[in-house]
Amino acid sequence: MILKVDLENLTAASELGDFEAEYRALVDTCGLAARSDRGCVVVSGDRRDEMLNGLVSNQVAGLSDVGRHAFLLTAKGRVLTDLRVFPRAGDTLLDVPRSGLPNLLATFKKYLPPIYATFEDVSEAVTQLAVYGPEAATAVQDALGLEPPTEHLATSGHDLDGRQVLVIRNRWLGSDGLEFIAPADAARALAEHLSKAVGAAGGRPVGARALEVVRIESGLALYGVDISDDNLAQETGLEGEAISYDKGCYLGQEVVARVHFRGHVNRRLRGLEFDADGAVPGSALSLAGKDIGQVTSVANSPDLGPIGLGYVRREVEPPASVRWSEGGVSGDARILELPLRRPAV
Repeated sequence: MILKVDLENLTAASELGDFEAEYRALVDTCGLAARSDRGCVVVSGDRRDEMLNGLVSNQVAGLSDVGRHAFLLTAKGRVLTDLRVFPRAGDTLLDVPRSGLPNLLATFKKYLPPIYATFEDVSEAVTQLAVYGPEAATAVQDALGLEPPTEHLATSGHDLDGRQVLVIRNRWLGSDGLEFIAPADAARALAEHLSKAVGAAGGRPVGARALEVVRIESGLALYGVDISDDNLAQETGLEGEAISYDKGCYLGQEVVARVHFRGHVNRRLRGLEFDADGAVPGSALSLAGKDIGQVTSVANSPDLGPIGLGYVRREVEPPASVRWSEGGVSGDARILELPLRRPAV
């Protein structure tokens, strides 16, 4: 099956006409998605690795052909945004949630010395596309004639009609995936190649709604939805992915280290399974009449039913039956371990 994709519709759409078919593509074959929810910043300068390493929570100096997930924190250890750091020849590319981009730019303006490293928001100069699902790597390999990187967050470069495209392996969202960061003037050609590949593999373009369901099933916290500057890094479920406890100092490191070595956080991100629709982000969670947390994300999964993510007090261990309530409406829910659907490894 060969599909044609309208790049503008793909970028803007919550759904592309058939939500269930889009979801099935992401789960069973593969789906082509636009990541217009992501921004990009380029950091340049001979000492960029050193400067970035002194700001973010993971070890990002000396990387080669592999990226790293990290947090940017306040001095008090609160999350300003998460980000992914990708080395390139001559500079470093940061992939950032659009909702966290203003915080990152403001922090860099304050803490990144221009004599050592400079930064530029290039979000409008690039396009981010992705193919997610169990057949993603095979489809992309057949379409573009490239050998996809294998390790999570490993990268490779691909020449598309003389334009360089960064290819990233993402094994955390859904079962598998490959992401592409391309110059804006190469976006249409890239979308056409990927659309043909996805269609030939039995998949289809997908909108934001289907992608959001798979994100929640995968247990991936999203900045601006599940994460804000009210959160400590270790609450988010991204600790193992985005924090190094062996590196030197960085912004907020003292709080992160104190929590890790001497204490604990009082709440953790957990999966939620609801008995029925009705819960919304912000719904309170309670156990035996006591407040134990709050819902942050909700979705209705065709496979798993009404599900969500939320913060739950650490003493409430999965599986636990709780109540949710919001605006005089309430219902039953269960606290579950994440991810709700296991990713590829």
